[in-house]
Amino acid sequence: MPSENPDVTVPFDGSDYRRAVREKYNTIEIWPTTDRWLSHLKVWMSRIIREWQPSLGLTPDSRILNAGSGDESYSVAPGIVVNCDIADKKLVGMPYGVAGDLMSLPLAPGSIDVCVCVGSVVNYVSDLSRAIDEIGRVVKGDGRLILEFESSRSPEYFFTRHYGRDATQVSTFYIYENENIWVYHEDYVRRLLEAAGFEVVAESRAHFVAPWIFRFKKNINYAARFAKLDRVAERIPFLNRHSANVMYLCRRHLGVAAGAVAMPHPEAVAAE
Repeated sequence: MPSENPDVTVPFDGSDYRRAVREKYNTIEIWPTTDRWLSHLKVWMSRIIREWQPSLGLTPDSRILNAGSGDESYSVAPGIVVNCDIADKKLVGMPYGVAGDLMSLPLAPGSIDVCVCVGSVVNYVSDLSRAIDEIGRVVKGDGRLILEFESSRSPEYFFTRHYGRDATQVSTFYIYENENIWVYHEDYVRRLLEAAGFEVVAESRAHFVAPWIFRFKKNINYAARFAKLDRVAERIPFLNRHSANVMYLCRRHLGVAAGAVAMPHPEAVAAE
């Protein structure tokens, strides 16, 4: 959620950005139960992943990449799950933990059957095109991808210069602290996915009404009370195209080389 508080725990960009992200997420509880906003997101993501699992074609031999896993498995099964995160300390005790950056995955080409990248992981990368290209490199032909991200068309950005931009960096709250992330227009994300050989076959959204409430109340937990209206809002034209969070189920085409179409990264817009 946008904030005018200048005290940020994750800086805007540069060499300190990745280090700050790694240090912060190595020390915090990523999904605190006291945060209603995040609790709603986690329940939504887990529910949709369960609904989409029959479409993933998983077997006990499937290789699943949990990209940006933190210490959460999301219960994707059956298969061998490779948990990868920049926050290496979160991987301690997790099976097949691999410390790595989403823009340079330490995995062989075509080695993954299904990639799950949720929890707004891609909102912390400075080059979304490169990150999606990397996912396309490691996911085999006819593989699957579940990708979740925060949208620049969220109601919280209405009437700001960030609204509807392909990619823009905003100052936002996470667990009551300020930090800076990228947010993306859905059409831009779809273009990058297509360039990497992915086709979006299903989508889901969350937080339609709560961002509106936050604009006026500036209280995350109070605004999150209205998340229960998502099931109604998602049926209302116009409103159902403006959510804070978007999740795609994608299928990778056979015989398509990742990065076949280069997509430039839009210039960042400084947070207001």
